[in-house]
Amino acid sequence: MSYKPNARTESPPEFWHEAGEHSRKIAQAVNGILNGQTNNTFVVTLEAAASQLIVQFPPARSGGSALLFPQNSSAAELARTTDVYATTTAGQVVINHGSATGGEQFSLVIVS
Repeated sequence: MSYKPNARTESPPEFWHEAGEHSRKIAQAVNGILNGQTNNTFVVTLEAAASQLIVQFPPARSGGSALLFPQNSSAAELARTTDVYATTTAGQVVINHGSATGGEQFSLVIVS
């Protein structure tokens, strides 16, 4: 099991001692989001013979959405021939799938 986050945008502080600096930090965060650098995307790689992968994500909540997209041919084949789905619970995402051969990569987007 492995997963890694994609490029991330640092969240600006809610309060900052200098208004100009605070505006700059907010602008950097918004520009990062517009450039696709959000804190809710991952690349996950499945292990051989595994049928479940747990991704820790503290903002996740029960009933949220987790979207999976195959990133290589073995992942596409697994998704085509078995059920591959993700569920969110408090603080994590559980990806269930048929028995993997190892190396299947999926993009994971979490919307809680």
